[in-house]
Amino acid sequence: MSVSTFTLQTLKHFLKIFTYQWATDGFDIFKRGFTALKNFKALGQLSHPAFEEGRGCSSVNNPSFHRPDPCIYSQEFLLKLGLAVTWDNPDIAITKGGVVVSETDLEPDTDYEIDATIWNNSYDSPVVGLKVIFTFLSFGVGTTVNPIGTTFVNLGVKGGVNHPALAKMPWHTPATPGHFCIKVTLVWIDDLNQANNVGQNNVDVKAPHSPATYDFQLRNDTDRGHAYRFEVDTYVLPNPQQCPATIPREDRAPRADRLLRIRAQHSRANFPVPPGWHVTITPNEALLAPNDEITVHVAIEPPAGFTGSQPFNVNALYDQTHAGGVSLVVSSV
Repeated sequence: MSVSTFTLQTLKHFLKIFTYQWATDGFDIFKRGFTALKNFKALGQLSHPAFEEGRGCSSVNNPSFHRPDPCIYSQEFLLKLGLAVTWDNPDIAITKGGVVVSETDLEPDTDYEIDATIWNNSYDSPVVGLKVIFTFLSFGVGTTVNPIGTTFVNLGVKGGVNHPALAKMPWHTPATPGHFCIKVTLVWIDDLNQANNVGQNNVDVKAPHSPATYDFQLRNDTDRGHAYRFEVDTYVLPNPQQCPATIPREDRAPRADRLLRIRAQHSRANFPVPPGWHVTITPNEALLAPNDEITVHVAIEPPAGFTGSQPFNVNALYDQTHAGGVSLVVSSV
């Protein structure tokens, strides 16, 4: 290349920069800066779990890395395992002055405390600062969530100190009388199993008039229309067994075999409506558009001369999906 040719090309390059390329490059820099500021603002509005995902954080699955599994009695998780459930949650209690009270005895415009027992299914990994969210819903299935408050607890390993942990939350009941469902949600970014983090307490008790009647709300909280139906069983939690001195042979079986045995023990088919009892649900089926809500009426007729207490679990389903449920108790006590 001759000197004159090199000089001409250099001159053309500088003329290009001075005439228009500075404008295009400047506009490109401005556009990139604006996009970066926009993304930074959106990132600051994300929840902590979504923020961590946005930073490209990922779980470590190496066997040497242990992850905690904070959990609560979760009806949704147990139903997906094919197990019967009660909506009278054993891990959620309402107290007043340190004394446990029934949901059905709550007074309007009154101070109570909700106590949630939190478990860890890990023997190796504790949780420091576990987020626990308390909400309430009107009595029923898929109803609107109302916030109560959020607290944090330190959860120890299974069988260790701070296990189980007790999360406490003050609650001032609404001024309008009614029956409510308490919901507790656990939030932890690196949870081994996030499916067992939500528990509900949804129970109503009535005297055995002829018949005992209950009303609850059924709401379609999905973004699609569904045809809802109901299934009724009388499952209750069995009494906890004493830990044996040695692990029984059946508990040393492969996990799949143990799950089959547990499913057989806690199958809804084992807890039908007892002879002599009659349960009528109106409507028995309901086609609901998104956000539609109806009142479901349940009438339970006890046999003549009944005394004692008999629970019933009414579960709402669409397709093969469990939408939720309520536990109803006919009691003569």
